[in-house]
Amino acid sequence: MAGNLLGSAINVNYVDKRRSPTPNARSNSHNTGRRALYTANGAGSTTTLVGAAAVLTTSVNVARIGERFRLFASAVATSPKEETVFTVTAVDATGALVTFSPAAAVATASGNVARVIGDEDWLDETSIEVALLAAGYTQTQLNTMTQNDKVWALRNANDPSGI
Repeated sequence: MAGNLLGSAINVNYVDKRRSPTPNARSNSHNTGRRALYTANGAGSTTTLVGAAAVLTTSVNVARIGERFRLFASAVATSPKEETVFTVTAVDATGALVTFSPAAAVATASGNVARVIGDEDWLDETSIEVALLAAGYTQTQLNTMTQNDKVWALRNANDPSGI
């Protein structure tokens, strides 16, 4: 594993071009992971996602109250539908209806994907490599990359509109 780490933790400290500094800004509030929190298979509203029932054994469409996400038009979309970060506020008993806030600018539609927000891909160099392998990079490519190369590649794979 190529890299330049003295420890195992990654200090993710970069500027997202969409963010302006504010006294109450949350660090990494727009770090969008590759993991799909929820995939819609029906038309919803500006505050709901309609999808298949949750599958707990595979974590498909398993949304939890309080989780934060951004909406994408499809699983292959590289830019979000809007810059808003949403929070799950309620989930019905089957997991087929997820309510969130604030309201989206446009109603959700079949095929929309909610991608989780957070630092799970950035915990350490191994986490970054696992995420890059899932994004289609090969181990041979990763072996030739520095830590900075990997951070840029993961940002580019997860959310190129922020670069």
